[in-house]
Amino acid sequence: MTRAPGGRAPLTSRRAILLAALGLGGAGAVSACAQLPRDGQVRQSDVVVAEEDALMQSAAGPEVGASPKEIVEGFLRACAAGYSDGFAAARSFLIRTAADSWRPQEIVMVYTGSESPVVEQAGDDAVDLRTQLIGSLDGAGILTPRNDEDYTVSYSLAADSTGQWRIAQLPGGVLLPEPAFDQEFSAYLLHFLSFDRERAVPELRWASLRTAAPTLMRLLLGGPSDWLAPGAGTLVPSGLRLLGGLDAPLPADGAVTVSVSSEAAALDAADRALLVAQIERTLTQVAGIRSVSVRALGDGEDPRDAGAGTALGDGADLDAAPGASGQAIGMSGGNVVRGLSTARETLATSRALGTTGARWPDVGADGTIVALAGRSMLLLAPGRSVASVIHSVDDESAAQSGGDQTDTGDTGQSDGDQSGGDQTDADQTGGGMTPPVIDRHGWTWTVARGEIIALNRAGLRAELAAEWLAGSRVLALDVSVESERLVVRRLVNGETADRVEAAVVVRDAQGRPQRLGPPLTIPGAGGTRALAWSDPVAVAVLADGGSGTPDVRQVQVGGTAATIPGLAGAVELTANRADGLVLLTDSAGQVWHRNDGTWRVAATDLQDVGYCLA
Repeated sequence: MTRAPGGRAPLTSRRAILLAALGLGGAGAVSACAQLPRDGQVRQSDVVVAEEDALMQSAAGPEVGASPKEIVEGFLRACAAGYSDGFAAARSFLIRTAADSWRPQEIVMVYTGSESPVVEQAGDDAVDLRTQLIGSLDGAGILTPRNDEDYTVSYSLAADSTGQWRIAQLPGGVLLPEPAFDQEFSAYLLHFLSFDRERAVPELRWASLRTAAPTLMRLLLGGPSDWLAPGAGTLVPSGLRLLGGLDAPLPADGAVTVSVSSEAAALDAADRALLVAQIERTLTQVAGIRSVSVRALGDGEDPRDAGAGTALGDGADLDAAPGASGQAIGMSGGNVVRGLSTARETLATSRALGTTGARWPDVGADGTIVALAGRSMLLLAPGRSVASVIHSVDDESAAQSGGDQTDTGDTGQSDGDQSGGDQTDADQTGGGMTPPVIDRHGWTWTVARGEIIALNRAGLRAELAAEWLAGSRVLALDVSVESERLVVRRLVNGETADRVEAAVVVRDAQGRPQRLGPPLTIPGAGGTRALAWSDPVAVAVLADGGSGTPDVRQVQVGGTAATIPGLAGAVELTANRADGLVLLTDSAGQVWHRNDGTWRVAATDLQDVGYCLA
């Protein structure tokens, strides 16, 4: 698969987001590979996909006297061109009753393009097809990777009124080779809302390029997927329908007016603005749409009447990551500093932290600083000169005490006390914690002894329900850019391979985490040394490349996977969660970034590098 989210009109490539998410802009971009995440060798594919409309294709109808096997082979070719002619040629291979009932876009089954399907006659009036299935796309635009190397379907044929063979019974949906899928479909982001309605919560879905605008609108009106719905909302009123404004061809100036049903007019001004923002941010990804206005039509009003309806006004200022990602932070000389260059800002001194051995700092939006020291977590509140211990893995009572407001003293911590290698593994020497992450609501997330822990500034732990984590040991986590989703790496009891899954955080009205929604498996992200959100819908992992040098792999949540060569000796990975900047740290402590297709040293005296959530 080669499409990346969102062909927003100003972009020069549909791959821009995917390449940015790997830090692959510029000359190095063409070295990336993108495909559905599945086992096996990563195949080289074209990287740059232009913003032009999908190409028109044509396919011939059935030939007179064609055998059942030839009819099925011709039908497959016609399906590959079906998005150009509305599947008219493909239907000509079916008897009338089958043609009338066939719904090709009900589900799209994607098979590998490297080998043609094996088509064999299985009797006078039956044909079997065998191929390698690599993915399926359902009617909700959800792409599911598959790895069925022996996918088999059967076709029953019958003679029509002229004595010619035609397909009478066939599987639902359509079979497409991967190159045809790449040409016809693209990934886009639907925009839903955080519980406090302050941030966009994106979800990746797929749509045909030819019908992207109305399809995305339909999907948006349908709400978030089951895994995301418990913690992501929408201002779409019940029963809201699209009435017009997105039919092809789109206006030449790119300014579209979307007409929806009257339910939207009943919203108050604030809710209207949020609904418009959801629609606007979703539709302006489509090539040819530059601006969106929304109106609600009353009963009997004509969408073709420019003066009809009630304008819903401007959209709210809604973003997944206002202010972007900022500068990296880390430890240098025992101090918490911001910036990769030598001109750095000191955020907290070792004296304030009470130790020269603090590790893995993070900074909250209000200036709160947390860091790890041995088996304890320190917190330095804004305006305070001394850090406090708010949690210890050896003393669970510390999580209930509100913290010891005393100097922690110098722990004399060695590199072995906190992981300096695989920073994602919670089973660290002595039972330490993973690098803490402060979300925008002020909760600090970490993993200790196989469990997810969320602490407030006083060190009080949220009671977090997550039934699906029972019987497993959590190894790592990271928090998404808008703070409403986690990516979790865990090892299930009795299994040898780790799992990487995304889950939404369900919060109460004050932002306190209450539970995790159901998990969504992220195929192709397991077996990693480190992981982090790299952009709003993708996870970057440091994975075994098979040659001793780890690869950097990005896996979209619900989309494609892309792999680039990593760095010899790389042991840590961090990413800024917003626009795809990825940093690696090697075993010598050097921090590297990728520029023009080459990994280059960014810092030599900075440890435990990370990015803060805004």
